[in-house]
Amino acid sequence: MPTFFVQPAQPTALSDRYEVELPGYELWATMIQNVHILVGSLDVKEFNAALSRTLQLWPHTAGRLTNDGGKYKIYLTNDGVPVEFEERPHESTSSVVLDSHVIQTNLSGLLNFPHQRSALDFEAPLLRLKVVSFRDETTVGISWNHILGDATAFFRFTHALSQFYQGLHLVYPSPTFEKPVFPEPLQCTIEELRPLMYYFHELCSEEELPKKYSERAHTSERINWFFERQELETLCNSLRQRSPSAASRLSIHDSLSAYIVTVINRVLPNQIRKIKVTDSYRFSGASFAFPDVAGNAVIDALTALPENPTDITGIATSIRETLMHYRQHEVISTWMSAASHLMLAAARVGKSFYYPPSTEIMPVNSMATIDWCSAHFGQPKSHRHHMSGHGLLYLRVFGANPWRGDDGSWHAPEGRIDISIGVPQGCRQKVLDILAQGLDSIKIDG
Repeated sequence: MPTFFVQPAQPTALSDRYEVELPGYELWATMIQNVHILVGSLDVKEFNAALSRTLQLWPHTAGRLTNDGGKYKIYLTNDGVPVEFEERPHESTSSVVLDSHVIQTNLSGLLNFPHQRSALDFEAPLLRLKVVSFRDETTVGISWNHILGDATAFFRFTHALSQFYQGLHLVYPSPTFEKPVFPEPLQCTIEELRPLMYYFHELCSEEELPKKYSERAHTSERINWFFERQELETLCNSLRQRSPSAASRLSIHDSLSAYIVTVINRVLPNQIRKIKVTDSYRFSGASFAFPDVAGNAVIDALTALPENPTDITGIATSIRETLMHYRQHEVISTWMSAASHLMLAAARVGKSFYYPPSTEIMPVNSMATIDWCSAHFGQPKSHRHHMSGHGLLYLRVFGANPWRGDDGSWHAPEGRIDISIGVPQGCRQKVLDILAQGLDSIKIDG
């Protein structure tokens, strides 16, 4: 399998600098990995040229992580980004990607991601790509180190690559690289927030972490499900009429998350008591929020749920009120100060945070507002994107992919929402049976 190393076109957007500093909150020791599927073949020459132009605007992706006396930085080395090419002319993509759902079981064969010690590996490239040519389609796998930026930053990078490949101008502004620095928190502030940051409690070494995740891999089963936009809007409007507060502010996201909680709580003996929502402050308007930054601008909002475990209106309202609280600029700043301190401290001792599974907490990560399918490389009707992996009660939300009908024609998702969640072993069919009854079957008043 040949591998090309693509370097940024010169001069880069950061030609006057030699490094990008990484505050503690950037040190997410994980990868974000996407696979894009295109009908037909890819023009390799045009693709590599487009990637070179994209790296020119995002030169930190071609750099290397370094620890300079306890300060983490990306040195702008302009090293080549590895792009692996593989041919499978006798196979179809359906042998790996089983359906149109975003989340798939295993995409490792479509990704250029050899074993490395951790995402904070000083030797490894921060960005890797792999192109696989199948019988009638081509996949483009992109492995993006989380320290390069959050899902919005990753999307904009991918969208720029797609635009350049088509010979088009950029849709989104070029990235910026100035990172806000939050003040060092007082110890009392850290202790006050620590109970809300349960996912920062357990530190593991690079050797321990893979073992822990491997041991829990078979404790849950994945469920994928589609919701039509219209039915979610109907549910949301109904909840707005009944919500005692924040009535006009309830969102489709609040309503969907609350609905999933009620479904799970009708099946599990242990009730979900809290929801952790990953929320972006990128567009909050705060002085420290830079909309176009090539970095991470996310916080985790922990919501305590009402006593009634199937009170969908109360649950949706609790989610909305918590998000409103966490979106206050002062709250964001305080939270980020503590999180940045803890993340930097963990990195300095060579450890990573372990996210323990819980039957009482449902983590929610929604990318529904990110239009991944608009990074379509010239195939707006048939392009699909996929990711893999699931965790216990980990709810992931996306805009749905197009799908191919029995007659071979492509159908647009038209606002359809695609979700994935892991449920305990033995509960999958019970949850599917409730979902199959439809949103109309729920009792709005709990």
